[in-house]
This record gives sequence, structure tokens and C-alpha cells, in this order.
Amino acid sequence: MGGPLSMFDEAAHARIANHMNNHHKRELSHYLRHYSGLSARAASSPELIEISLTGMTITAGGSGGAKFRIPFEPPLSSPAEVRGRVVTMDTEARTALGIRDVYVTTYTPPRGFDIAVFGGVALYFLSYATLPHLLPGTPFWSALAAFFPGGPRAFRWLVTALFWPVLGIHVFEVWWMHRTRLLPHGVDTGSRLWWTWVGSTFFEGVCAFRRIDSIIADKTKEKEEKAAASH
Repeated sequence: MGGPLSMFDEAAHARIANHMNNHHKRELSHYLRHYSGLSARAASSPELIEISLTGMTITAGGSGGAKFRIPFEPPLSSPAEVRGRVVTMDTEARTALGIRDVYVTTYTPPRGFDIAVFGGVALYFLSYATLPHLLPGTPFWSALAAFFPGGPRAFRWLVTALFWPVLGIHVFEVWWMHRTRLLPHGVDTGSRLWWTWVGSTFFEGVCAFRRIDSIIADKTKEKEEKAAASH
């Protein structure tokens, strides 16, 4: 193989490219976002198509997407330096992007008390949405007249008065989850996993934070134990 790949034989080049494409898509996306200035969405489905002593060529959006050349500065002196350099570059990219080295890749559904909180908040918003149908003569109006203090009119006033404070609190919790848990731990904005955690947070608040923090703590402990075992 000639040109800038003169010190990479075919087998070595294929091995490196296959390894990065099969096991380090996330890191390739980090390179595109940090060194090429792409958004997380634009850097999706990256593929390493060329690597040399002077840099990497990565496509964004799959093998047929736009090509971006990311230089090695300074250039490598041998293929043996590839692993150390790409690890260092990923650390630099993650630091700049505010991404940590522990990734959230799963969702834990609510259980026990968390289900009760989820259901209670969902019931509140359902009550607000159905207020136009709360009319004299309906079964719900009669039930409130019999069991709710102050009757259906007090219920309507309370639900209406609480709406904006409740909505504001839950929207803030969603933003805080996105800003302090999902983005820093590699959950792509708009992905199915992101929407699942955001949806849970909107209805559960602190319960969702407790579950995701447990996932992060377990992964951090596992990473530390592996690091200790390798020394």
C-alpha cells in the first residue's frame, strides 16, 4: 500500500479499521464532533475508511456519507502508536464535549414506589386534560361531589392552580436529567434511550434520577475493578 499508508500493510490496516468500526463507533463519533465540529446527529453512524501515520479518514452517516480527515498531530512514527494516540484523542474529545468515560446504555423501568409516583403524576395531567369534560351530571362530577372536599368546583380550581408550577418543575427535571446525566454519559439526544429516560423523568422526577445514578455507580465500580485487575 503506497502513499501515506506506506508503513501499514494491508492486514494491519484492515485489522485496525475493522476493530474501530466494530467496537469503537462511539469514539469515532467523538472524533467527528470534536475535531471536525459536527453535531451529534451529523456524526452518527461513523465509519473509519482510512488510517495512516498522518491521520484518519472517517465518514459520517455511514460508508456513503461525507468524508472527514482528522490529522494526527504530530504524525505517528509507526503503526504501533495507533492505539495510544486514538485513546488520547478520545479522552481529549470527551473532555471538550463534556462526556465522561462511563456510558449509560440501558433503561431501568420504575418499580414499587416509583410506579406509584409515575401513576400519580400521570393521573394529575390526565385530570387537567379532561377538565373540559368535568360537567354537572357526569359520573365523575357526582363522585367528586360525594368524596372530594369542596366538591368538583374545588377540584377544578386546585388542578388548574397547580398546573403551571407542576409543569415547570417537571420540565426543569427533564432538562437537568438531560444536562447532568444523559449528555455526560453518552446518551444521544433524540435517541430511543434518551426519550425513554426523558419520559420517565417527566413523570417521576427524583425516582428516575435515583435509578440512573445507580446504573452509573455500578458501571463506575465495574470499570474501576477492571482497571485495578489489569495492574
